[in-house]
Amino acid sequence: MARRTTPSSSHLLDLAVWTVALWASFLNLLNFNHYPLFRPEVGLTLIGLALIGALLGAVQQLARPRLSFLFIALFATVMVDLNAPIDLNWLYVVWFVLALAAFFAEHALLKVILAAFTAVLLFQLTTLITGFGGPVRSENMAQNRQAPGGRTATRPVIVHLVLDSYLGLDGMALGPDVYRQLRAEQTAFFIEHGFQIYPRAYSRHPRTMNSLPYLFSYGATPPAVHFTNAEYAVPEELPYFDDLDKRGYRTSAVLPAYFDLCVKQKLTHCHNFETSALTSMLGTKMSVFDRSKVFGFTLLHLAIMPSRVAWVLQLAAENSFGSESRWFYNRSKLFPLASLREMERFTADLHGLQPGEARIAHFLLPHDPYILSADCTVKPARAWLDEHGPGAEIEREKAYADQVRCVQNQLANVLATLDRTPAGRNAIVLIHGDHGSRITPAMPYLGGPKLSQREMLMSHSTLFAVRVPGEAAGEIAGTHALDELMADFRRRDFASAPRPKAAPARVLIMDANWDPREWRSLPDFSQ
Repeated sequence: MARRTTPSSSHLLDLAVWTVALWASFLNLLNFNHYPLFRPEVGLTLIGLALIGALLGAVQQLARPRLSFLFIALFATVMVDLNAPIDLNWLYVVWFVLALAAFFAEHALLKVILAAFTAVLLFQLTTLITGFGGPVRSENMAQNRQAPGGRTATRPVIVHLVLDSYLGLDGMALGPDVYRQLRAEQTAFFIEHGFQIYPRAYSRHPRTMNSLPYLFSYGATPPAVHFTNAEYAVPEELPYFDDLDKRGYRTSAVLPAYFDLCVKQKLTHCHNFETSALTSMLGTKMSVFDRSKVFGFTLLHLAIMPSRVAWVLQLAAENSFGSESRWFYNRSKLFPLASLREMERFTADLHGLQPGEARIAHFLLPHDPYILSADCTVKPARAWLDEHGPGAEIEREKAYADQVRCVQNQLANVLATLDRTPAGRNAIVLIHGDHGSRITPAMPYLGGPKLSQREMLMSHSTLFAVRVPGEAAGEIAGTHALDELMADFRRRDFASAPRPKAAPARVLIMDANWDPREWRSLPDFSQ
Protein backbone atom coordinates (compact mmCIF):
# COMPACT_ATOMS: atom_id res chain seq x y z
CA MET A 1 0.00 0.00 0.00
CA ALA A 2 1.52 3.34 -1.06
CA ARG A 3 1.79 6.14 1.46
CA ARG A 4 -0.30 9.19 0.62
CA THR A 5 1.54 12.43 0.20
CA THR A 6 0.47 15.43 2.22
CA PRO A 7 -1.09 18.19 0.07
CA SER A 8 0.52 21.60 -0.01
CA SER A 9 -2.41 23.03 1.94
CA SER A 10 -1.11 21.17 5.01
CA HIS A 11 2.10 23.23 5.24
CA LEU A 12 0.53 25.41 7.94
CA LEU A 13 -0.23 22.26 9.92
CA ASP A 14 3.43 21.24 9.60
CA LEU A 15 4.59 24.54 11.04
CA ALA A 16 1.99 24.74 13.81
CA VAL A 17 1.94 21.23 15.26
CA TRP A 18 5.36 21.27 16.91
CA THR A 19 5.03 24.81 18.21
CA VAL A 20 1.77 23.86 19.93
CA ALA A 21 3.37 20.67 21.29
CA LEU A 22 6.38 22.57 22.68
CA TRP A 23 4.18 25.28 24.20
CA ALA A 24 1.98 22.66 25.86
CA SER A 25 5.06 20.91 27.27
CA PHE A 26 6.47 24.18 28.61
CA LEU A 27 3.20 25.20 30.25
CA ASN A 28 3.01 21.75 31.81
CA LEU A 29 6.43 22.46 33.37
CA LEU A 30 5.26 25.87 34.63
CA ASN A 31 2.11 24.34 36.07
CA PHE A 32 4.03 21.63 37.91
CA ASN A 33 6.30 24.31 39.42
CA HIS A 34 3.43 26.74 40.17
CA TYR A 35 5.32 29.35 38.15
CA PRO A 36 3.25 32.43 37.20
CA LEU A 37 2.30 32.67 33.53
CA PHE A 38 2.41 36.41 32.94
CA ARG A 39 6.12 36.97 33.25
CA PRO A 40 8.54 38.37 30.62
CA GLU A 41 10.79 35.29 30.82
CA VAL A 42 7.79 33.09 30.02
CA GLY A 43 7.00 35.19 26.95
CA LEU A 44 10.61 35.08 25.79
CA THR A 45 10.69 31.30 26.18
CA LEU A 46 7.44 30.91 24.22
CA ILE A 47 8.94 32.91 21.35
CA GLY A 48 12.07 30.73 21.39
CA LEU A 49 9.99 27.55 21.38
CA ALA A 50 7.91 28.87 18.46
CA LEU A 51 11.11 29.32 16.45
CA ILE A 52 12.20 25.78 17.29
CA GLY A 53 8.73 24.48 16.35
CA ALA A 54 8.89 26.25 13.00
CA LEU A 55 12.35 24.78 12.38
CA LEU A 56 11.08 21.26 13.08
CA GLY A 57 8.19 21.84 10.70
CA ALA A 58 10.59 23.05 8.00
CA VAL A 59 12.78 19.94 8.42
CA GLN A 60 9.67 17.81 8.12
CA GLN A 61 8.71 19.52 4.85
CA LEU A 62 12.20 19.19 3.39
CA ALA A 63 12.13 15.46 4.13
CA ARG A 64 9.09 14.89 1.90
CA PRO A 65 8.04 12.76 0.16
CA ARG A 66 10.13 9.78 1.26
CA LEU A 67 11.55 10.47 4.75
CA SER A 68 9.07 12.78 6.45
CA PHE A 69 7.38 9.91 8.29
CA LEU A 70 10.65 9.22 10.18
CA PHE A 71 10.99 12.83 11.30
CA ILE A 72 7.33 13.13 12.28
CA ALA A 73 7.69 9.99 14.43
CA LEU A 74 10.94 11.29 15.93
CA PHE A 75 9.52 14.71 16.81
CA ALA A 76 6.35 13.18 18.26
CA THR A 77 8.43 10.78 20.37
CA VAL A 78 10.45 13.71 21.73
CA MET A 79 7.21 15.42 22.75
CA VAL A 80 6.08 12.28 24.56
CA ASP A 81 9.52 12.12 26.18
CA LEU A 82 9.13 15.71 27.40
CA ASN A 83 5.85 15.05 29.15
CA ALA A 84 6.14 11.52 30.55
CA PRO A 85 8.88 9.56 32.36
CA ILE A 86 9.50 6.73 29.88
CA ASP A 87 12.47 4.40 29.71
CA LEU A 88 14.73 4.98 26.69
CA ASN A 89 14.05 1.49 25.30
CA TRP A 90 10.30 2.14 25.33
CA LEU A 91 10.89 5.40 23.50
CA TYR A 92 12.38 3.43 20.62
CA VAL A 93 9.20 1.34 20.57
CA VAL A 94 7.07 4.51 20.53
CA TRP A 95 9.18 5.88 17.69
CA PHE A 96 8.71 2.69 15.67
CA VAL A 97 4.94 2.61 16.19
CA LEU A 98 4.56 6.29 15.31
CA ALA A 99 6.75 5.82 12.22
CA LEU A 100 4.39 3.09 11.00
CA ALA A 101 1.38 5.33 11.63
CA ALA A 102 3.04 8.26 9.84
CA PHE A 103 4.01 6.09 6.87
CA PHE A 104 0.42 5.03 6.23
CA ALA A 105 -1.52 8.09 7.48
CA GLU A 106 0.83 11.03 7.84
CA HIS A 107 -1.72 13.83 7.59
CA ALA A 108 -4.16 12.14 9.96
CA LEU A 109 -1.42 11.50 12.53
CA LEU A 110 -0.33 15.16 12.44
CA LYS A 111 -3.93 16.27 13.03
CA VAL A 112 -4.26 13.87 15.96
CA ILE A 113 -1.00 15.17 17.48
CA LEU A 114 -2.11 18.78 17.00
CA ALA A 115 -5.52 18.09 18.54
CA ALA A 116 -4.00 16.26 21.52
CA PHE A 117 -1.44 18.94 22.35
CA THR A 118 -3.94 21.74 21.73
CA ALA A 119 -6.13 20.17 24.39
CA VAL A 120 -3.14 19.96 26.74
CA LEU A 121 -2.20 23.56 25.97
CA LEU A 122 -5.70 24.84 26.71
CA PHE A 123 -5.89 22.84 29.93
CA GLN A 124 -2.52 24.13 31.13
CA LEU A 125 -3.43 27.70 30.18
CA THR A 126 -6.71 27.48 32.05
CA THR A 127 -5.02 26.04 35.11
CA LEU A 128 -2.24 28.63 35.14
CA ILE A 129 -4.71 31.50 34.77
CA THR A 130 -7.42 30.29 37.16
CA GLY A 131 -5.48 28.04 39.53
CA PHE A 132 -8.08 25.27 39.18
CA GLY A 133 -6.92 21.75 38.33
CA GLY A 134 -3.24 22.32 39.13
CA PRO A 135 -1.03 19.83 40.96
CA VAL A 136 -1.77 19.66 44.67
CA ARG A 137 0.99 18.60 47.03
CA SER A 138 0.26 17.06 50.38
CA GLU A 139 0.82 19.32 53.37
CA ASN A 140 2.32 16.36 55.19
CA MET A 141 4.14 13.72 53.14
CA ALA A 142 5.07 11.51 56.10
CA GLN A 143 3.78 7.98 55.51
CA ASN A 144 5.21 6.00 58.44
CA ARG A 145 3.55 8.22 61.03
CA GLN A 146 4.64 8.29 64.63
CA ALA A 147 2.01 7.05 67.05
CA PRO A 148 -0.24 9.87 68.27
CA GLY A 149 0.52 11.15 71.71
CA GLY A 150 2.25 13.91 73.57
CA ARG A 151 5.88 14.88 73.36
CA THR A 152 8.31 14.03 76.09
CA ALA A 153 8.36 17.58 77.39
CA THR A 154 11.49 17.00 79.48
CA ARG A 155 13.52 16.40 76.33
CA PRO A 156 15.35 19.44 74.90
CA VAL A 157 14.64 20.40 71.34
CA ILE A 158 16.98 18.92 68.71
CA VAL A 159 17.62 20.99 65.58
CA HIS A 160 19.58 18.86 63.13
CA LEU A 161 20.81 20.45 59.89
CA VAL A 162 22.50 18.51 57.08
CA LEU A 163 24.24 20.97 54.77
CA ASP A 164 25.25 19.27 51.55
CA SER A 165 28.89 19.44 50.37
CA TYR A 166 30.08 21.37 53.43
CA LEU A 167 33.87 21.02 53.56
CA GLY A 168 35.39 20.32 56.98
CA LEU A 169 37.52 22.89 58.76
CA ASP A 170 40.82 21.02 58.41
CA GLY A 171 39.94 20.34 54.78
CA MET A 172 39.83 24.12 54.41
CA ALA A 173 43.15 24.39 56.26
CA LEU A 174 44.85 22.57 53.37
CA GLY A 175 44.49 25.74 51.29
CA PRO A 176 44.58 27.69 49.09
CA ASP A 177 44.50 31.02 50.97
CA VAL A 178 40.82 31.57 50.18
CA TYR A 179 40.06 28.34 52.07
CA ARG A 180 42.38 29.17 54.98
CA GLN A 181 40.64 32.50 55.40
CA LEU A 182 37.29 30.71 55.22
CA ARG A 183 38.41 28.30 57.95
CA ALA A 184 39.28 31.21 60.23
CA GLU A 185 35.89 32.81 59.62
CA GLN A 186 34.00 29.53 60.15
CA THR A 187 35.90 28.71 63.34
CA ALA A 188 35.23 32.15 64.82
CA PHE A 189 31.54 31.95 63.86
CA PHE A 190 30.87 28.54 65.44
CA ILE A 191 32.92 29.19 68.58
CA GLU A 192 31.20 32.55 69.08
CA HIS A 193 27.81 30.81 68.86
CA GLY A 194 28.71 28.17 71.44
CA PHE A 195 29.53 25.19 69.20
CA GLN A 196 31.96 22.38 69.66
CA ILE A 197 33.57 21.81 66.28
CA TYR A 198 35.34 18.75 64.92
CA PRO A 199 37.84 20.01 62.32
CA ARG A 200 38.83 16.54 61.12
CA ALA A 201 35.38 15.05 60.72
CA TYR A 202 34.93 13.09 57.50
CA SER A 203 32.36 11.10 55.56
CA ARG A 204 32.93 7.49 54.51
CA HIS A 205 31.20 8.23 51.21
CA PRO A 206 31.48 11.09 48.70
CA ARG A 207 27.84 10.70 47.60
CA THR A 208 24.71 11.71 49.52
CA MET A 209 22.71 8.62 48.63
CA ASN A 210 25.26 6.49 50.43
CA SER A 211 26.58 8.87 53.09
CA LEU A 212 23.26 9.82 54.70
CA PRO A 213 21.89 6.26 55.19
CA TYR A 214 25.29 5.30 56.56
CA LEU A 215 25.47 8.04 59.18
CA PHE A 216 21.75 7.78 60.08
CA SER A 217 22.35 4.09 60.83
CA TYR A 218 25.60 4.77 62.75
CA GLY A 219 27.57 2.79 60.17
CA ALA A 220 25.38 -0.32 60.46
CA THR A 221 23.61 -0.07 57.10
CA PRO A 222 25.40 -1.90 54.27
CA PRO A 223 26.57 0.39 51.48
CA ALA A 224 23.69 1.15 49.16
CA VAL A 225 23.71 0.51 45.41
CA HIS A 226 22.75 3.55 43.38
CA PHE A 227 23.67 3.64 39.72
CA THR A 228 25.06 6.80 38.18
CA ASN A 229 21.72 7.80 36.65
CA ALA A 230 19.72 7.34 39.89
CA GLU A 231 17.79 10.53 40.63
CA TYR A 232 15.42 9.25 43.32
CA ALA A 233 15.98 7.05 46.37
CA VAL A 234 13.77 5.84 49.21
CA PRO A 235 15.97 4.57 52.07
CA GLU A 236 14.76 1.76 54.30
CA GLU A 237 13.94 2.51 57.95
CA LEU A 238 16.97 4.12 59.57
CA PRO A 239 17.81 3.63 63.26
CA TYR A 240 18.30 7.33 64.03
CA PHE A 241 14.62 8.13 63.43
CA ASP A 242 13.55 5.07 65.39
CA ASP A 243 15.79 6.15 68.28
CA LEU A 244 14.24 9.62 68.36
CA ASP A 245 10.79 8.05 68.34
CA LYS A 246 11.65 5.75 71.28
CA ARG A 247 12.79 8.75 73.31
CA GLY A 248 9.45 10.47 72.80
CA TYR A 249 10.50 13.03 70.21
CA ARG A 250 7.96 14.30 67.71
CA THR A 251 10.15 14.46 64.61
CA SER A 252 9.61 16.59 61.52
CA ALA A 253 11.80 16.79 58.42
CA VAL A 254 12.38 19.08 55.43
CA LEU A 255 14.21 17.33 52.60
CA PRO A 256 15.15 17.49 48.92
CA ALA A 257 12.75 15.33 46.92
CA TYR A 258 15.42 13.09 45.37
CA PHE A 259 16.36 11.56 48.75
CA ASP A 260 12.94 10.72 50.15
CA LEU A 261 12.89 10.09 53.89
CA CYS A 262 9.16 10.82 54.06
CA VAL A 263 8.16 7.30 52.99
CA LYS A 264 9.66 4.88 55.51
CA GLN A 265 11.07 6.86 58.45
CA LYS A 266 9.11 7.38 61.68
CA LEU A 267 8.03 11.00 61.42
CA THR A 268 5.19 13.21 62.54
CA HIS A 269 5.57 15.66 59.70
CA CYS A 270 7.62 15.57 56.51
CA HIS A 271 8.01 17.87 53.53
CA ASN A 272 9.94 17.18 50.32
CA PHE A 273 10.92 20.14 48.17
CA GLU A 274 11.87 20.27 44.51
CA THR A 275 15.64 20.59 44.31
CA SER A 276 15.52 22.98 41.34
CA ALA A 277 12.17 24.67 41.97
CA LEU A 278 11.74 27.27 39.24
CA THR A 279 9.84 29.56 41.60
CA SER A 280 13.07 30.05 43.56
CA MET A 281 14.10 32.46 40.77
CA LEU A 282 11.22 34.79 41.65
CA GLY A 283 12.22 37.70 43.82
CA THR A 284 15.84 37.57 42.65
CA LYS A 285 17.65 39.98 40.34
CA MET A 286 18.21 37.29 37.71
CA SER A 287 17.81 38.71 34.22
CA VAL A 288 14.90 37.72 31.99
CA PHE A 289 17.37 36.07 29.62
CA ASP A 290 19.01 34.03 32.41
CA ARG A 291 15.63 32.79 33.65
CA SER A 292 14.61 31.88 30.12
CA LYS A 293 17.84 29.91 29.69
CA VAL A 294 17.07 27.95 32.87
CA PHE A 295 13.64 27.11 31.41
CA GLY A 296 15.23 25.91 28.18
CA PHE A 297 17.88 23.76 29.82
CA THR A 298 15.26 22.31 32.18
CA LEU A 299 13.17 21.20 29.20
CA LEU A 300 16.26 19.72 27.57
CA HIS A 301 17.17 17.88 30.76
CA LEU A 302 13.65 16.41 30.98
CA ALA A 303 13.87 14.87 27.49
CA ILE A 304 16.05 11.74 27.45
CA MET A 305 16.66 11.53 23.71
CA PRO A 306 17.58 15.19 23.06
CA SER A 307 19.67 15.35 26.23
CA ARG A 308 21.68 12.30 25.14
CA VAL A 309 22.28 13.89 21.75
CA ALA A 310 23.29 17.20 23.36
CA TRP A 311 25.71 15.40 25.68
CA VAL A 312 27.36 13.51 22.79
CA LEU A 313 27.69 16.70 20.72
CA GLN A 314 29.19 18.63 23.64
CA LEU A 315 31.63 15.79 24.37
CA ALA A 316 32.64 15.64 20.71
CA ALA A 317 33.22 19.41 20.61
CA GLU A 318 35.35 19.24 23.73
CA ASN A 319 37.45 16.36 22.41
CA SER A 320 37.84 17.79 18.90
CA PHE A 321 38.29 21.49 19.56
CA GLY A 322 39.24 21.64 23.23
CA SER A 323 36.20 23.84 23.92
CA GLU A 324 35.19 24.16 27.54
CA SER A 325 31.75 25.13 28.75
CA ARG A 326 29.44 24.08 31.55
CA TRP A 327 27.74 20.76 30.87
CA PHE A 328 24.20 21.40 29.72
CA TYR A 329 22.70 19.14 32.42
CA ASN A 330 24.19 21.40 35.11
CA ARG A 331 22.69 24.53 33.58
CA SER A 332 19.17 23.68 34.73
CA LYS A 333 20.22 23.17 38.37
CA LEU A 334 19.04 25.68 40.96
CA PHE A 335 19.95 23.51 43.96
CA PRO A 336 21.41 26.20 46.24
CA LEU A 337 18.76 28.78 45.37
CA ALA A 338 15.85 26.38 45.96
CA SER A 339 17.48 25.24 49.22
CA LEU A 340 18.01 28.84 50.30
CA ARG A 341 14.27 29.48 49.99
CA GLU A 342 13.47 26.32 51.97
CA MET A 343 16.00 27.23 54.64
CA GLU A 344 14.33 30.61 55.06
CA ARG A 345 10.95 28.89 55.52
CA PHE A 346 12.46 26.37 57.94
CA THR A 347 13.92 29.22 59.98
CA ALA A 348 10.59 31.06 60.14
CA ASP A 349 8.87 27.88 61.42
CA LEU A 350 11.26 27.61 64.37
CA HIS A 351 9.24 30.22 66.26
CA GLY A 352 6.77 27.53 67.35
CA LEU A 353 9.29 25.11 68.84
CA GLN A 354 8.32 23.14 71.93
CA PRO A 355 10.40 20.79 74.13
CA GLY A 356 10.35 17.22 72.86
CA GLU A 357 10.51 18.22 69.20
CA ALA A 358 13.21 17.22 66.73
CA ARG A 359 13.49 19.34 63.60
CA ILE A 360 15.63 17.79 60.86
CA ALA A 361 16.47 19.44 57.55
CA HIS A 362 18.69 18.61 54.60
CA PHE A 363 19.57 21.53 52.30
CA LEU A 364 21.64 21.45 49.12
CA LEU A 365 23.90 24.18 50.42
CA PRO A 366 26.75 24.94 49.80
CA HIS A 367 26.31 22.31 47.05
CA ASP A 368 27.13 23.33 43.49
CA PRO A 369 26.39 25.04 41.17
CA TYR A 370 28.06 28.01 42.81
CA ILE A 371 25.54 30.72 41.99
CA LEU A 372 25.22 32.69 45.24
CA SER A 373 27.29 35.63 46.41
CA ALA A 374 28.36 35.89 50.05
CA ASP A 375 25.27 38.05 50.72
CA CYS A 376 23.05 35.34 49.14
CA THR A 377 22.20 37.36 46.02
CA VAL A 378 22.26 35.45 42.72
CA LYS A 379 25.21 35.97 40.42
CA PRO A 380 24.72 36.40 36.63
CA ALA A 381 24.42 32.98 34.96
CA ARG A 382 27.68 33.51 33.04
CA ALA A 383 29.49 33.42 36.43
CA TRP A 384 27.94 30.15 37.65
CA LEU A 385 30.45 27.33 38.23
CA ASP A 386 30.33 23.60 39.00
CA GLU A 387 32.37 21.46 41.37
CA HIS A 388 34.15 19.40 38.69
CA GLY A 389 34.60 22.23 36.22
CA PRO A 390 35.16 23.51 33.65
CA GLY A 391 37.11 26.53 34.76
CA ALA A 392 40.16 27.08 36.91
CA GLU A 393 40.08 25.29 40.26
CA ILE A 394 40.93 28.47 42.16
CA GLU A 395 37.91 30.25 40.66
CA ARG A 396 35.63 27.41 41.71
CA GLU A 397 37.10 27.51 45.21
CA LYS A 398 36.48 31.26 45.44
CA ALA A 399 32.89 30.75 44.28
CA TYR A 400 32.45 27.90 46.78
CA ALA A 401 33.76 30.15 49.58
CA ASP A 402 31.16 32.78 48.62
CA GLN A 403 28.41 30.18 48.90
CA VAL A 404 29.69 28.97 52.29
CA ARG A 405 29.58 32.57 53.54
CA CYS A 406 25.98 32.79 52.36
CA VAL A 407 25.22 29.63 54.36
CA GLN A 408 26.91 31.16 57.39
CA ASN A 409 24.56 34.15 57.11
CA GLN A 410 21.59 31.80 57.04
CA LEU A 411 22.89 29.86 60.04
CA ALA A 412 23.16 33.14 61.93
CA ASN A 413 19.45 33.68 61.21
CA VAL A 414 18.62 30.16 62.41
CA LEU A 415 20.49 30.68 65.67
CA ALA A 416 19.02 34.14 66.22
CA THR A 417 15.53 32.70 65.74
CA LEU A 418 16.25 29.90 68.22
CA ASP A 419 17.49 32.41 70.78
CA ARG A 420 14.13 34.21 70.74
CA THR A 421 12.28 31.32 72.41
CA PRO A 422 12.99 29.39 75.64
CA ALA A 423 12.81 26.04 73.83
CA GLY A 424 15.16 27.32 71.15
CA ARG A 425 17.70 28.73 73.59
CA ASN A 426 17.89 25.33 75.28
CA ALA A 427 18.00 23.37 72.02
CA ILE A 428 20.74 20.96 71.05
CA VAL A 429 21.84 22.11 67.59
CA LEU A 430 23.65 19.67 65.33
CA ILE A 431 25.10 20.92 62.01
CA HIS A 432 27.12 18.78 59.63
CA GLY A 433 27.79 18.03 55.99
CA ASP A 434 27.32 14.77 54.14
CA HIS A 435 30.63 14.83 52.22
CA GLY A 436 33.29 17.29 51.15
CA SER A 437 33.28 20.12 48.63
CA ARG A 438 34.36 17.70 45.86
CA ILE A 439 36.11 20.45 43.89
CA THR A 440 38.25 17.87 42.13
CA PRO A 441 38.61 16.55 38.55
CA ALA A 442 36.11 13.82 39.48
CA MET A 443 34.75 12.00 42.50
CA PRO A 444 36.98 9.16 43.65
CA TYR A 445 36.04 5.82 42.11
CA LEU A 446 37.76 2.59 41.13
CA GLY A 447 39.37 2.95 37.71
CA GLY A 448 38.75 6.71 37.67
CA PRO A 449 41.25 9.57 37.48
CA LYS A 450 43.97 9.29 40.10
CA LEU A 451 43.36 11.91 42.78
CA SER A 452 45.96 13.53 44.98
CA GLN A 453 45.84 13.20 48.76
CA ARG A 454 44.40 16.71 48.97
CA GLU A 455 41.74 15.89 46.39
CA MET A 456 40.73 12.80 48.37
CA LEU A 457 40.33 14.96 51.47
CA MET A 458 38.34 17.53 49.48
CA SER A 459 35.88 14.72 48.67
CA HIS A 460 35.52 13.33 52.21
CA SER A 461 36.38 16.06 54.75
CA THR A 462 33.16 17.54 56.07
CA LEU A 463 31.82 19.87 58.75
CA PHE A 464 30.59 18.59 62.12
CA ALA A 465 29.51 21.02 64.84
CA VAL A 466 27.23 20.63 67.85
CA ARG A 467 25.90 23.09 70.44
CA VAL A 468 24.79 21.66 73.77
CA PRO A 469 23.56 24.04 76.48
CA GLY A 470 25.96 24.06 79.39
CA GLU A 471 28.89 22.64 77.41
CA ALA A 472 31.82 24.86 76.47
CA ALA A 473 32.58 25.77 72.90
CA GLY A 474 35.88 24.74 71.34
CA GLU A 475 37.73 22.64 68.79
CA ILE A 476 37.67 18.88 69.43
CA ALA A 477 40.79 16.96 68.44
CA GLY A 478 40.76 13.69 66.53
CA THR A 479 39.80 12.33 63.12
CA HIS A 480 36.28 10.87 63.25
CA ALA A 481 33.81 9.56 60.68
CA LEU A 482 30.29 10.99 60.71
CA ASP A 483 28.82 7.58 61.57
CA GLU A 484 31.20 7.29 64.57
CA LEU A 485 30.18 10.74 65.80
CA MET A 486 26.48 9.94 65.40
CA ALA A 487 26.88 6.57 67.14
CA ASP A 488 28.54 8.21 70.16
CA PHE A 489 25.86 10.92 70.18
CA ARG A 490 23.30 8.12 70.54
CA ARG A 491 25.34 6.43 73.29
CA ARG A 492 25.11 9.71 75.17
CA ASP A 493 21.32 9.62 74.78
CA PHE A 494 21.41 12.59 72.36
CA ALA A 495 22.10 14.76 75.39
CA SER A 496 25.80 15.64 75.18
CA ALA A 497 28.42 16.20 72.50
CA PRO A 498 30.07 13.06 71.09
CA ARG A 499 33.58 11.96 72.02
CA PRO A 500 34.14 8.74 70.05
CA LYS A 501 37.27 6.63 70.47
CA ALA A 502 40.05 7.15 67.96
CA ALA A 503 40.01 4.79 64.97
CA PRO A 504 41.85 4.62 61.63
CA ALA A 505 40.30 6.92 59.04
CA ARG A 506 38.85 4.70 56.33
CA VAL A 507 36.52 5.41 53.41
CA LEU A 508 34.58 3.35 50.89
CA ILE A 509 35.56 3.70 47.23
CA MET A 510 32.86 3.31 44.57
CA ASP A 511 33.05 1.58 41.22
CA ALA A 512 32.11 3.34 37.97
CA ASN A 513 28.41 2.76 38.73
CA TRP A 514 28.78 4.51 42.11
CA ASP A 515 28.37 1.26 44.01
CA PRO A 516 30.70 1.28 47.09
CA ARG A 517 33.13 -1.61 46.73
CA GLU A 518 36.46 -1.22 48.51
CA TRP A 519 37.70 0.09 51.86
CA ARG A 520 40.74 2.36 51.75
CA SER A 521 42.62 4.53 54.23
CA LEU A 522 41.92 8.26 54.08
CA PRO A 523 45.07 10.39 53.79
CA ASP A 524 46.18 12.11 56.97
CA PHE A 525 45.11 15.75 57.25
CA SER A 526 48.56 16.75 58.50
CA GLN A 527 50.15 15.63 55.23
